[in-house]
Amino acid sequence: MKKYLALILGVLFVLSFAASAFAIHAEIPSETQAVVAKGTTQITLGGELRVRGWYRDNYVGGLPADSSSQAWYDQRVRLSVDAAVAPGVMGRVLLESGNGTSDVYTWGNFNAKPTSLSVNEAWLLYSGSGLFGFNSGLKIGHMPLALGQKEFFDHTKFGDDAVVFFMDPTKQLHIGLLAVKFAEGSKTDNTDDLDGYVGLAVYKIDDKNTVGVNYTYLNSSDIGFSHQNLGVHADGNIAGVGYKAFGDIQFGTIFDGWPAESEFGGYALGLGLSYKLDPVNIRGSIAYGSGDDDATDSDIDTFVTYLGNDQHYTLIYEYQVVPAGGYVNAGLSNTTYYNLGLDYSPTKEIALSIDGYILRATEEIFPGADKDAGWEVDAKMKYAIAKNLTYQIDAGYFSSGDMYKDALSPVDNEDVTLLRHTITLSF
Repeated sequence: MKKYLALILGVLFVLSFAASAFAIHAEIPSETQAVVAKGTTQITLGGELRVRGWYRDNYVGGLPADSSSQAWYDQRVRLSVDAAVAPGVMGRVLLESGNGTSDVYTWGNFNAKPTSLSVNEAWLLYSGSGLFGFNSGLKIGHMPLALGQKEFFDHTKFGDDAVVFFMDPTKQLHIGLLAVKFAEGSKTDNTDDLDGYVGLAVYKIDDKNTVGVNYTYLNSSDIGFSHQNLGVHADGNIAGVGYKAFGDIQFGTIFDGWPAESEFGGYALGLGLSYKLDPVNIRGSIAYGSGDDDATDSDIDTFVTYLGNDQHYTLIYEYQVVPAGGYVNAGLSNTTYYNLGLDYSPTKEIALSIDGYILRATEEIFPGADKDAGWEVDAKMKYAIAKNLTYQIDAGYFSSGDMYKDALSPVDNEDVTLLRHTITLSF
């Protein structure tokens, strides 16, 4: 049954990345009243143009195997409108190139328009102190969402449809309640939807230290899917030492009523420390995500994540190739990271960094497989050419370990090289 579990979960959650299509109408319908900026109404236009060049070697369908090198350019276009129409009342629309599953288009259209625009964000916000005597508000629409330090849930790339209620009883305490619609089945049946409910609280101890807690309940009642995650996190600086820490534990069930009901039991832990000796910043971290320690039972002991197509840890492992979690962008799922990094800023315009990683599968990906996922070195250079114009180079080398050797046998595993350079104009 476990062979089908990852597939079913993937199908369910890929729907959460869908974005609505944008259409330009020639005329405004007669029943619509166009709002024109008057008085205190403020309309802010913004956007971004980003062009990237890629080079990748020894990459085959998400696996580190022998292949010819690959090279291409892609581009992303963003246009945003922020409307502040009254104190505490605003809305935002962000249009982005691509469709529901991609925000880029690949160069090479041969005298043709490159792509369409889709809605990435479309939400309205009302906030004020009239209801409780302290600041509170409601945010509704399609918006980027993430929890804690993004180890469990991160949909900031394309966003989700949600209703968010928040309040700030004090300047230090922020409380939020979210209802998120991940997948709508039949409109006439409310038992076949995939819904998420989140409660969170963040407390600012002082100007440098923050702690938080969040609880997530994901539910699809017609298949008995109830996945829950309880997370805590903290970050800040004590006596010059920066820190980031998190812990998550999961519970719930899936396929209620089947002969073998599966229970969630994954967990994750992480700790990162840093110390700055200007202009150098030294970093070190360890992060652990549980794996399935018993292939004979139906329980899901792997730390299950819901992350977008973003780099959360390494440039290649997890972001480009299939990690020990079994799918690209699995994050800490069945993976243990050891990281040592260094940041250096010789001038205000230049920022350099280098990171080394040791990567291991927390549990065997199949009985008898090695846990050595490999090691990786990533480097980055970012140069501020002018105001709002930056150029960045990312380079990564991933030495795949015996875990891939066992998984790919009799095909040999190879080391993956990646080089990417990016120029970005924001306005």
